[in-house]
Amino acid sequence: MKKLTLFLIILFFSASAFSQDYIYLKDNSIIEVVVQEVNINMVKYTKYSDPEGEVLAISPNALIKIVFSNGYVRDFSGESSPSRVSSSEKDSYFALGAGFGRSYGGIGIRAQGRFGKKQGFGLHGGVGFNPVKTGGVCFGIGAKFFYYRWLYINAQLGAVYYDYYYEDQAFLGISILAGGDFFFGDHVGLNVAIGPTIVPDDELTLGFDLGFVFKF
Repeated sequence: MKKLTLFLIILFFSASAFSQDYIYLKDNSIIEVVVQEVNINMVKYTKYSDPEGEVLAISPNALIKIVFSNGYVRDFSGESSPSRVSSSEKDSYFALGAGFGRSYGGIGIRAQGRFGKKQGFGLHGGVGFNPVKTGGVCFGIGAKFFYYRWLYINAQLGAVYYDYYYEDQAFLGISILAGGDFFFGDHVGLNVAIGPTIVPDDELTLGFDLGFVFKF
């Protein structure tokens, strides 16, 4: 199980390391970039080959579209002057989610806030029903480091309460999950994360999150 957990985490980071944005220009050229900001006057970006290098700028009027690394497409072909920045392009947001996993408290709901720009941090809390234990109610709270936009590492603490032979019991668990919030439009997305979890009796297991999120 430990080897499987390590393999999945390495696989996830290997895939996410190649995330990039594409700017399609009206001269039919395509450039690979890391978009820093989009506003009505310009699009700021760095070269994908040098993401920490010089910040460049280009007029939106020279663009056909931007394809972001999360799959969202910003179309400029029908805009003489873009009037707003789509919420899918915003790095700071508040989101509600429903799903199954550690941060959802089993099967439950979760609230999350993300703050920052390309890199940032977030806080979340969830509550739900734990199907493993009869009558179990589970809570989860945690903090996330967004190392690249929607990709994050999540450290969280969970507590499950249930009736064990007519006596209330409570157990704590610690999880370290790697995942992302994959948005397919302005508001709706899919949350996926996986990683090791330490549960009662110091047993190491594989934890995960899987749910739908709605971003404001």
